[in-house]
Amino acid sequence: MTLHDYLVPIAMAVSAVPILVSAVLVARGNLHLINGLDASRLPDPARTAAKLARLLATTGVAMLLGGAGFYWAGDNEGRIALVVVALLLAVNGLAVALILAISTARRSYRDRPGGGEGTRRR
Repeated sequence: MTLHDYLVPIAMAVSAVPILVSAVLVARGNLHLINGLDASRLPDPARTAAKLARLLATTGVAMLLGGAGFYWAGDNEGRIALVVVALLLAVNGLAVALILAISTARRSYRDRPGGGEGTRRR
């Protein structure tokens, strides 16, 4: 195999790194990185952070496995098609799950007295 044969698997692995870094940051409580979520308005920010971090990490792992799948597929068009379909299903399914989780988190916001300004209600 030449360097050209490794290009797609390497690109998949490298593109998974930002998602995995985001998963670590979100797990540490940086929810504002996810569509500007306000942790102070969530009933259980730690639980939300853990859920979103798991979804992000799973997406990153799916991309890493996709890179390994492309390496395994080599020049075999049937295998390449199989890896592409698996990636489409996995990554897009996880993206939908992430969007739904963010939407659920936003719906669970606690109202702040005074029209959104001030301290949070306990």
